[in-house]
Amino acid sequence: MSGPQRLVSFVLACASSVIVAGGQSQATRGPEVQKLAVMVGRFTVEDEVKAGAMGPNSPAMKYAGTDDCRWAASGFAVICTAVLHMGARKYTETSFIYYDPTAKTYQYHAVDSSGEIENKSGTMSGDTWTWLGESTIAGKLYHTRYIMKFVSKDSFEYTDESGESENSMKVFVSGKETRVATTKPAASQPTQ
Repeated sequence: MSGPQRLVSFVLACASSVIVAGGQSQATRGPEVQKLAVMVGRFTVEDEVKAGAMGPNSPAMKYAGTDDCRWAASGFAVICTAVLHMGARKYTETSFIYYDPTAKTYQYHAVDSSGEIENKSGTMSGDTWTWLGESTIAGKLYHTRYIMKFVSKDSFEYTDESGESENSMKVFVSGKETRVATTKPAASQPTQ
C-alpha cells in the first residue's frame, strides 16, 4: 500500500471511529438530568428586593416579569432568560443549568444586565433546591445562597442571600415564580 493510500485508510478509520463514538456518546438522560424538567417552561415572576439591599436606606422594591426556560444541548441542560420590570427599570438575566455527573452536583451559571456574574453548585432534597456559590457585584466577590422551594408542580418560592462571608449572608431578594399554563392554538376551521 502506498503512502497516500495508507493516509486515506487511516483517515477513513478515524472518521469511522468518530462516527461510532459519537453515536455511543448520545447517552440517555439520567434521573438527575430529568429532574431539571421542573424548571422548564414560561413562568411569571413576583420579586421583592429587601429594604437596604441596594445600599444604605434604599427602599424595598417590587419587580414583576417573566422567566422563560427551555431544554438545550439535546435535553442535557436548561437555558433561562428572565426579564423583570419595576416602573421604567428593566433587569434581564440569562442562565445555564445542568447536571455535572463528575462532581455529582447541579451547576448554574448566569450573567445579568448589570454585568453581574453568578456561578453556583446545587443540590436537591425533596421539593427544595439549594444553590451555593459566588457572585460578582460591582467588582466585589460575594458568597451566595439561592433556595427554591416548589410549593406545587407549577410554582416555587425563593430566597436569594448574599454576604462578604458565608456567615454574613442575608436575604436580599425573595419572590415566587408560577408556570404559565400553555395553551394550544385553536384548531383552524375548515374553509368551505
